[in-house]
Amino acid sequence: MKKLLTPFIGIVLCFVSCKTDVKKDENSFESPQTEVIDHHTSQNSLDWAGTYKGTLPCADCPGIKTTIILFESGEFELEEEYLERSFTRQDKGTFEWNDSGNTIILQGENDKTPRAFKVGENQIIHLDSERKEITGNLAEAYILKKE
Repeated sequence: MKKLLTPFIGIVLCFVSCKTDVKKDENSFESPQTEVIDHHTSQNSLDWAGTYKGTLPCADCPGIKTTIILFESGEFELEEEYLERSFTRQDKGTFEWNDSGNTIILQGENDKTPRAFKVGENQIIHLDSERKEITGNLAEAYILKKE
């Protein structure tokens, strides 16, 4: 019996001695994890007012040469020239920012369907009817560059 008890006590002592007991220093300071919230938006951190130009895709013509002027007052002017046609359209109105401050919604006097554009550094991106970015091969064609 003694022969069995001695190895058993040795194994128990081995396990007990391997246990590390980490004591917390009462004087140490553990900072709580805080979430950093970035309040920068396109609206408050970009120089977005100005003139934007580009040629947007068109279903039945080579494209629509588009110029949009955004004013700091919340107003805009729009001119569209349908390429290879004798049709030019102009509109003006007001725009509002979405809650996130990264998208403007144009509400024209003549065009009653609001248009949405995501505002980026020196560009605005025409969004689809669900206010999502257009992806795929033509994605670059929906960008109007600031002059």
